[in-house]
This record gives sequence, C-alpha cells and structure tokens, in this order.
Amino acid sequence: MTSDDFLHELEAETKAELGALEAAVPDVELPVEQWLVDPAEEAMEQASLRSLLGAVEALEDPGQ
Repeated sequence: MTSDDFLHELEAETKAELGALEAAVPDVELPVEQWLVDPAEEAMEQASLRSLLGAVEALEDPGQ
C-alpha cells in the first residue's frame, strides 16, 4: 500500500465517520440520564474528524 492509497482510504473513512455523526439524531428530548452520547463529546469528535480531514486533504494536494 502506497502513502497515496493510505491517504485516500483515510479520507474515505473520515468522511464516512463524519457523515454518520452528522446523520445521528440527538437524544435531546430524553432525560440526560438516558442519553447514549453526550452532545459535547460528539461535537469534539466532529471537530477532530474535520481537522483530520483537512490535514489529509492538505497532504494529498500540497500545491494549495
């Protein structure tokens, strides 16, 4: 596997994870004790994935 293949695979996986997070329905109508995921943790995970995606895209296209 070349580094380009790795970057393309990492980019695809990161986009899939972001898509899954964005499509998730928040549990805000449930009591806090019944939430499956803390919205603050979800927001931090989205920010981390967006940062990773930006880094991957920058490595794939160093001319930008």
